[in-house]
Amino acid sequence: MTTPISNQEFQAYTEGRLPAPEKVADGVWTLPQRNHPGHMPFTLSYLVEDAEGGVHVVDPGWDLEDNAEILEAALARIGAGKPAPVSALLTHLHPDHTGLARTLRERHGTRVVLHRREHKAQQMYAQWVADESRIREDLDAWAVPAERYGEVLGYAAGSARVVVSADQLVDDGDLLQVPGRRLRVLHSPGHTPGHLCLVDEDQRLLFSGDHLLPRLTPGIGAAGGFPENPLELYLESLRRLSAYDDCQNLSGHQYRYRGIADRAHAIAWRHLHRTAEVEQVLTDDAGATVWQTAERLSWGRGWEALTRHYLVSALRQTAMHTALVRSGRHHNAFGSWQPMAPRTRTA
Repeated sequence: MTTPISNQEFQAYTEGRLPAPEKVADGVWTLPQRNHPGHMPFTLSYLVEDAEGGVHVVDPGWDLEDNAEILEAALARIGAGKPAPVSALLTHLHPDHTGLARTLRERHGTRVVLHRREHKAQQMYAQWVADESRIREDLDAWAVPAERYGEVLGYAAGSARVVVSADQLVDDGDLLQVPGRRLRVLHSPGHTPGHLCLVDEDQRLLFSGDHLLPRLTPGIGAAGGFPENPLELYLESLRRLSAYDDCQNLSGHQYRYRGIADRAHAIAWRHLHRTAEVEQVLTDDAGATVWQTAERLSWGRGWEALTRHYLVSALRQTAMHTALVRSGRHHNAFGSWQPMAPRTRTA
């Protein structure tokens, strides 16, 4: 069970409006930022003040003019005479989280911080997208019908562009350069290859980006560049983060909540249900293609209603579950699903 931390934030989410900024803990504030239509209504950015009065921005949000003005005003209020943000700490490279990072660097010289694996994956994915033959290999492997081929091909590379380059690359276990705070990097691949979470070890706050949303199961593998099955990586990340159940979950969308372990379990078992569906299809028809499997699964909107990027996402998810079942590793992936003890590393 998860419990919202802020009543006004939860109410705003249920009503589909932008919540008000709030203080989370000493020196930490939320800053909700609007998104483009057709996406999640808003991103929850976070402002973190360090011991020297500098401010660090976790996922500054989409590069919209209103968002830039809201962020600048918040920085001026909070920054103790230092309105220029020291760093932009990015959980991953999707534009609803990172768009304003480039603006902050251009205006203020803000240092952009990213996980090393995310940087590498985006370079690999850009190369993959530039070669249409590689995209067609996936579509052929999925057995996309001729009448839908053009539609799927057009959206298969939709998230390829790199929004901002990094000034500093970090790795799992690193302590960030935030004076007076112990902000630890936790590599949490699945949504993207280099998705990271940040744990404030003293105030027990988990900045979780898109990894552990309270009411939505995050998409997996959308950015490409994975060396392994993204589903297996995501399940392992959920297992690891479930050990931080004593933390507030500072989600990247919707609302903040408590109950990290319960939410991690719920998402894991949702994927178990989908894997079981795929296994049943393949038991009944061992030669079923990814497309044939997907059209026999249960979808919230119904299979026939899936179009454009929603269709591409459904096919990618089905391909991951199919690969897991065909590998025979699906029982191990779910059968021993237990939380892990948090890993720590000295500075």
